[in-house]
Amino acid sequence: MTTTDTGAMPPYPTPPAQRVLRRSRTDRVGAGVAGGLGQYFGVDPVLFRVLFAVSAFFGGAGVLAYLIAWAAIPEHGATNAPVDRFIAGLRLRRVPVWLVAVVAGLVLWALAFSWWAPGPFFPVMLVVIVLVAVFSRRSWVPPADRLPDAPAAGGAAATVSLDKDAPAGPPAGTPQWVGSTRAWLDEARQASRERRRRAFPVRISVLVALVLTLTALGIADAMSGIRVPVYFWVTLGIVGGGLLVGMALRRTPWSMTPLLIPALAGTIAFGNTHASLHDGVGQRDWTPTSASALASDYRLAFGEGDLDLRSLGTLSAPRTVDVTMAAGQLKVLLPNGLNATIEANVRMGEVEVDGTTVAETHGGSFHRMHGYDIQKTVLPPAGATGAPLTIRVHLADGQISIRHS
Repeated sequence: MTTTDTGAMPPYPTPPAQRVLRRSRTDRVGAGVAGGLGQYFGVDPVLFRVLFAVSAFFGGAGVLAYLIAWAAIPEHGATNAPVDRFIAGLRLRRVPVWLVAVVAGLVLWALAFSWWAPGPFFPVMLVVIVLVAVFSRRSWVPPADRLPDAPAAGGAAATVSLDKDAPAGPPAGTPQWVGSTRAWLDEARQASRERRRRAFPVRISVLVALVLTLTALGIADAMSGIRVPVYFWVTLGIVGGGLLVGMALRRTPWSMTPLLIPALAGTIAFGNTHASLHDGVGQRDWTPTSASALASDYRLAFGEGDLDLRSLGTLSAPRTVDVTMAAGQLKVLLPNGLNATIEANVRMGEVEVDGTTVAETHGGSFHRMHGYDIQKTVLPPAGATGAPLTIRVHLADGQISIRHS
């Protein structure tokens, strides 16, 4: 009697499902990092949330770790992490990854470390090198429209360009990052030349309008006087308007943006002054010797002004004097017996009385009268006689020095 052997082999064991680290879409408070870590390790995600929150108080390490995890871990159902998409965009634009990593590392060191411990520069540099090495080797498939043409059947060799103006490729044996950097620099130069060519008409128009307008303002200022901040307002308006027009026409003259820096600085520094270049610059000495010689208004644009009232004498009627300056130093010299009150207004600077910076006591604390938007009233000394004299000083930037003698 014969027996039949079926020869059936026992089935292979099913391999266990591979665990994949992904950010959770359902169990999430922020970006789903803690939820994904909890699912991957099989623990409660609250543990990771507590770790991130506690470590955030140690120099912000928890916040930095959370951001890195968000950038490096893909979301559930996705294959690429945010950092992969970022690197893909850099490669599409042929921007060297190492350059971006180095700049990011220097910014991180400057903002997060250098102000309290300059030592950690080398660890940051080491991290940057590791990131460059890792991300430079990450596989990435370009879109179909950027794939190189496949060689013809039979393994035909690639076509060689005979154009003498075509950029030469890197020599054999050149590292990949060197070739990508050269290609990026060549494309950046070409794109920059194209942008300058397109923006040339707008840039010339803005420059011509700015020169003509400032020239007209200078002529009017020399004849009758124009407030100093008007120059900065006009510059800000013309350059800003030119940039907006260029953006609308897709011909933005970005080379004009540095002009916005002095325009903004001048607007902030001299925005409230009524002085003009017509008032003059340099050294001015005002020394009235009698009440009839005392003017009601003294003006100076930039420089040093000395208002010497030591020979004025006693006034028989109340008087008010205005002193207006844009920037510089004003010295007010007063006799001890003159009944003069000084109302000092300084936008940015300090007020000094008898060789000492004016100070006030607020709740027992010592406050020095220098800084921004100072308004101080200096009363006459004890024993002053005569009609009251009020001196109102308006200084945008500088120092007011008041001295009794």
